[in-house]
Formats: sequence, structure tokens, C-alpha cells
Amino acid sequence: MIGVGQAGSTPSRTISRATERDAWIALAAVPGIGPAGFARLVRHFGSAAAALAAGPTEVAAVERLAAESAAAMRKIGAAGARSVAAGLQAATRTAGGRLVTDLDESYPPALRTLDPRPPVLAVVGDAAAFERRAVAVVGTRRATGYGMATATDIADELARDGVVVVSGLALGIDGAAHRAALAAGGRTVAVLPSPIDRIYPPRHRALASEIARAGGALLTEVPVGAVIGRPDFARRNRVIAGLAEAVVVVEAPDRSGALLTAAAARAIGRELYAVPGPIDAMASRGCNRLIADLHASIITSTAALARQIGVLRGRPAPVIGGLSEVEGQVLRQLLERSGSIEELVDRTGQRPASVASALTLLEARGLVDAFGGATFHATRPARGLTGSI
Repeated sequence: MIGVGQAGSTPSRTISRATERDAWIALAAVPGIGPAGFARLVRHFGSAAAALAAGPTEVAAVERLAAESAAAMRKIGAAGARSVAAGLQAATRTAGGRLVTDLDESYPPALRTLDPRPPVLAVVGDAAAFERRAVAVVGTRRATGYGMATATDIADELARDGVVVVSGLALGIDGAAHRAALAAGGRTVAVLPSPIDRIYPPRHRALASEIARAGGALLTEVPVGAVIGRPDFARRNRVIAGLAEAVVVVEAPDRSGALLTAAAARAIGRELYAVPGPIDAMASRGCNRLIADLHASIITSTAALARQIGVLRGRPAPVIGGLSEVEGQVLRQLLERSGSIEELVDRTGQRPASVASALTLLEARGLVDAFGGATFHATRPARGLTGSI
């Protein structure tokens, strides 16, 4: 049982944990309240149940309410918090998830360090994913081949070392990080800016399902059935930073959601790292500025990142030999920097047909990958070669 002291002269009363949990679920679903408003109301009234019992008029004296928020509170008052919570939980189960409140033991431990923290989350997947060390890998949706290759390498290394990779399921860098973690046999967590029954972006529905099947998790603050004009990226980015002990920004132009995640990481005391890029690359301007302003530590290699976050290493690098002369030339060039076929022709002095054939064979051996079918890069196994090239 929970003792509740309501504001003003109203005497305290005792409510059950189940009743308060229902009230948390119902109150958190009121549009426009948010974590900060929720926390203020619970502090003022003594509990979520007391806040709902007070009604929209008294609540409006504490927390400014939009018309839709007041209407939602009146609806909860008429139906009862228990009924509203039961409906939300049933809808969440139908969508394949469950509701987790800050009152529950299964609430992600890392998020308890946030103030205010999300009172209620919809979760799909294995709760064990929240019990492990986690690092966020984020970046722009309009990633370059360099950015995609770097995000893949970083997420691959983290996953192979048992670190959960957290990201936002967006196109570009986020998707590359999730996929690399899965390919490495690791776990990854995707924080959504939308309800779990409306995966955003829609193109990543299959990826979201794969994440949950592979022992990872999806989570969001947005309840099933919520009417949203646009995905809530700001709240999602704060949760991404909150779940991780460190945030790595791979590529970010001047105006990028990844920079909001970086700002959230700094605000809540998480370690922040950034990958440098060419000084004239628009996609790297945000990262370069984070480094120049001393807001983020520079990442010069995946091994350097592992040392900085304290990941133990020691896995042997693969030995792959038997490359032809042209294959060796192409791979050496790609180990220096990514490039297109045309660039590789110029850099190796070989004929286009020979370079194209070498790239095909290198891809078949898992030493080279391509993004967008145009830019090629050396894969992680290629970067770990100990044989002669």
C-alpha cells in the first residue's frame, strides 16, 4: 500500500500500488503532459491518482493544460483510470508489447537516472537488453558511404564485445548501427518517436521485428493509439542518451537530430564522442564542431573507442591471404579511404573492368561492401587483416 498526502487541507489516504500504477498509465497518456508535467503534478498532489481525482480545473492551476489535455482528463474521470489503463495495456499487448512504469522493477535501470524520467514506456522485446552496458550510435539520415561504413564498424565492434547498441531506428546511420549489431550476433535497442503499432520510419518495420526477435528491444514514450502530428524526436533523443553510458555521433550536419541527442547526453552527464570528417563535408560539420568546441572526444578508430569506454579486447584478427595483384591494390586503397569505381581506377591505375572484377571478388569474400551501389569501403574483417595484402 502507498500512503498519499494530497495538496492543501485534504487528508492523506492510502491507495494500493495497483491503483496508483493504473493512474500513472492513464495520466501519462494525457497529451501535452510529458515527463516534466507528470512529475510536477505527482509532487503537487502527492500521487497520480490524486491528480486525476482533482480534475482538469485544479490541475490547470498547477500545470498549463491545452484544450485536448483537459478533454482527455475529463474522459479519464468519466471512465475511471482503471478502465483507461486496462484499455491501453490491452492495445499494447495486441501490438506485441507491454507497458512498463517507473513503479515496476522491469523499468530500464539507466533511465532512473533521468530527472524527470519517462513515467511509462511501451516496450517490445527482451527486458534483459536493458541490464547490459549500452552505447548509443547516432547520426544523420542522409549519411555518406564513409559514415555508413564507420557506423557499421563501430556497432559491430561494440556488439562483439557484449555492449548493447542503442539508436533511433532512423534511416542512415541509425539503421546501419542496428543492422551491424544484429549481424555481429549482438543485441540492439531501438527508441521510437512513434507508437509501437506505427513503426517510424515504415521502411524499417522489418528491421524493428528483427531487433525484437534477436533479443533486443523497442521502446517508446508514445502510447498506442496516440494522435501525433509528427514523430516526437526530441523526447526520443533524450531517451536514447539516457539508456546509454556513452553516445557516439558518427555524422551530423549543422541541423541534425543527432546533435539534439548529443546535447541531451551532455545535459545528463553521459560521455560524448564524435567521429571527425573532412572539413568541407556537410554531413560532418556537426561532428567537427562538437570536437572543436571540446564538447565531444574525438574517435580515431574503433579500437580507440573501445579503450576509452573500457571495453576489454583481445579477439584475434582474421588472416586472409591469396589476393590477386589488382585485388590487393584495390583493397589497400579502400583501407586508406572509401571510394567509387572511378576513383579507384584513378588511384590504382588499373582498367575499369579489372577494378570492377576485383571489387566483385572482394565483396564475395566479405572484405568490401558498398553503400548505395556507388561507394565502396573496406569491411571490419578487412581492417583486421594480418596477412600481406
